[in-house]
Amino acid sequence: MIETKREIKTEEQGLLEFIVRLAEGKYMIPSFQRYFVWEPESIIKLWDSIYHFYPLGSILYWKTDIRLSIHRKMGGFVIPRDTVKTPEQKERAYVLDGQQRATSLVISYVGGKGRVRNTENFDFTTYFDATTATFFFENELNRRKWDIDPAFLVKLQDVTSYKEEDAVRLSLVPGFTPAIARHLRQLKHSLENYKITLIRITGFDVAGVCEIYERINQAGRKLENMDIMIARSFQDNPTIIEET
Repeated sequence: MIETKREIKTEEQGLLEFIVRLAEGKYMIPSFQRYFVWEPESIIKLWDSIYHFYPLGSILYWKTDIRLSIHRKMGGFVIPRDTVKTPEQKERAYVLDGQQRATSLVISYVGGKGRVRNTENFDFTTYFDATTATFFFENELNRRKWDIDPAFLVKLQDVTSYKEEDAVRLSLVPGFTPAIARHLRQLKHSLENYKITLIRITGFDVAGVCEIYERINQAGRKLENMDIMIARSFQDNPTIIEET
């Protein structure tokens, strides 16, 4: 049988637009996917790559009018079917590859606690140390304030509102160097101009998507036997067993 309805297309989204769409729940995680497993250090490296305009790799997602009975939002929390009141939303987008990067972007940019399943007490709010052009989390903020003026420790979310007059204000703070203003301008440029490459697939059923997920993950890294079993046996049942 010729699969005439299946399509693969590539598109680009601005970094901030992509993060907003993630935060709004426009992209979800199918329940056969593994949970978010990245360590905080990996999130820091991700932002460092964006700062330097290094490529991150593409995000693969499945656009479909099929509504899975159980799916998760970014961070791993289950979204019960009967709590999602979006009758006007005919099509949905499920991330098949790139979940770790996508989740890392939204939880660190939006910030706060309770955003990742099983890590509810960790605050992922991310800051930028403009003196060294490095990123860090909320739990380091007070310690860094002992050595660095708080004016140079900027919440990631606030960088987009940085203006040249802010550089003038910062220049009056003891310890200011021209590199600080340069670092902030570079980060703002990255946030506003970095593009995320998305690969969109359409026309696939659940079985086809599970097969894609298995092949991509086995090609890139070893899947655990349990991951393979879950993907192969996934039937879109209305309930799912959650680990405790």
